[in-house]
This record gives sequence, structure tokens and C-alpha cells, in this order.
Amino acid sequence: MPEITIAADAATFRRFAALTAEYEQMLPPDLRHEDFTTESADIEGAYGYPNAAFVATTDGKACGCVAFARLDARTAVVKKMYVRPEFRGRGIARALMQAVEIEARRRGLERLVLDTERDVLREAYNLYVTLGFTDCGPYGEVDYATPTFMERWLK
Repeated sequence: MPEITIAADAATFRRFAALTAEYEQMLPPDLRHEDFTTESADIEGAYGYPNAAFVATTDGKACGCVAFARLDARTAVVKKMYVRPEFRGRGIARALMQAVEIEARRRGLERLVLDTERDVLREAYNLYVTLGFTDCGPYGEVDYATPTFMERWLK
């Protein structure tokens, strides 16, 4: 099982930033986020408290990440879910999402939302379904053409 850490220091935020840069490059060009460069310039500001960034490590190697950003007092948006290809199929994504849920509950959040692309990112979509996420209406605007919005109520 991976070790999962919530970023709280510069070194962990650097690991998170490096993983999110890989994630952005892995996405098809039409799914890349327009705000990535701006967000990367202040990664601690974007994902420090009350938001959270998570880094998974296996045998001391960073292998995956995820984050959440508060949308309002009850809801957080799950972002930047990524597992390096050589670590896939080991339950790391599931463990990261479970860490998100635990921390969100601990902070009193009631709902997690996310956006994905059901057809292009089929494995991600299927993971979210197995974790109890269901399709929902838009929670906000996104910067790509065909989002699939999903939610999971924590209570």
C-alpha cells in the first residue's frame, strides 16, 4: 500500500507540482487546463489549507497525487488525480481518493464533486463510479468541451 501524505511543506508541494505537470502532459491537448501555468506558479496558495494536496509514495518514490479545493462551506472539487503509468493497477488511485474522502469528512465537508471526460478518460470515470460518484449537473465552469460532472455525498 502506498504512503499518502497531505502536503504541508515546500518539499511535498514540489513533489505534488511535479506530478501535476506530468498529469497535464498526459492529457490529450483538448483536455489540458488553461489555468495550469498560473496555478503552478503558486501551488501552495492553490492547494494549501483550506484546500489539500495529497502525494502517494511507494518505496520512497512519488507515484501519484490528487487534491481538493473548497467550492463552498459544504463542497470540495476533486482535482489533479494522477498515478504514474508504471504504478497503475496497484490500488493507488483508490487509496488517494479514500484519503481525500477521509480528510474532507474530517474538515466537515458534505459533498465532493469532480469533472472528467467519460469517454477519453474511461478508467478514471469507472474508478469514480466504483467509489460511489454519480453523474450530476455542472458545479461550475470548466475549460474543455465535453466534461462529465460527478458528485459524491459524504453523509
